[in-house]
Amino acid sequence: MGVLPSPDRSRLGSRLRLVAILLLVLVVASIVGNRGLLRLYHMQQTRAALEREIEQLTAANVALAEEVRVLRTDHGRIEAIAREDLGLVKPGELVYEFRTTPRPERRQDAR
Repeated sequence: MGVLPSPDRSRLGSRLRLVAILLLVLVVASIVGNRGLLRLYHMQQTRAALEREIEQLTAANVALAEEVRVLRTDHGRIEAIAREDLGLVKPGELVYEFRTTPRPERRQDAR
């Protein structure tokens, strides 16, 4: 009584194959699909990179805010920038410019 007739066995075998195929499709879809594991991994990598960039930009913003604070309060710093970057001078100051002339090239005697 434990042996199934042949038509039931083939039905069971075809059902098992169908279930196996469906399982295989679900596994592949969960790995490769739009919401799959590979996409999740890439999204986590992107998130980590964006968090690092946010940290760098936050640090840059803090540094720039400090520079703004210094420029608003330190008149000596503003004067130094005006002199170095813009070449400005105070009224009554003398400016000496030293220009160098290119050195003539030495000739080497052929021996």
